[in-house]
Amino acid sequence: MCNSVRYLGREYQSPAELATLIGGEENLVWSGLQPRDVKGCLCLVDLEATLELAGFGWTREVDPMEWTAFSK
Repeated sequence: MCNSVRYLGREYQSPAELATLIGGEENLVWSGLQPRDVKGCLCLVDLEATLELAGFGWTREVDPMEWTAFSK
């Protein structure tokens, strides 16, 4: 199971999908030096930093792989 982000009833499961929420791929903050595959898994994205940079707050659900974003 990979990370996912929920916002206003929509679930984002890949970096490409999340980029549509945060204003583009250039706003993704990648974790470490792994290859940057926008069609792959969100596990390679630093979700905390990405969401905060985009101006969102976030919470983690019971499953730590599920993130919920909200407008600050």
